[in-house]
Amino acid sequence: MRLLTMSLIVVGLLLPAAASAECRVFTSSELRQAVIQKTIKVGMKAADVERSWGKPTKVRHSYPGGDEWEYWNPSGDQIVSFGRRGCVTGWRTARD
Repeated sequence: MRLLTMSLIVVGLLLPAAASAECRVFTSSELRQAVIQKTIKVGMKAADVERSWGKPTKVRHSYPGGDEWEYWNPSGDQIVSFGRRGCVTGWRTARD
């Protein structure tokens, strides 16, 4: 049992390092193209999402995962999820 407990502690220490992999470095050309096309990509920083889609309608602060930004859209709200490092991990459409 002691070995299992130690293994869980070590694995827990490794998770924050793995979370840093969520951010990606984009070239200025890639970012400019995304903003012009009004698109977002996994790994983008929050500031880049705001440049592309504007300010969110609603922000939900989620612990420990990260924030969610909601953008109102008549065909379904767009929910953008951010990881602990503040970069996009994914997005989805929410229909009421």
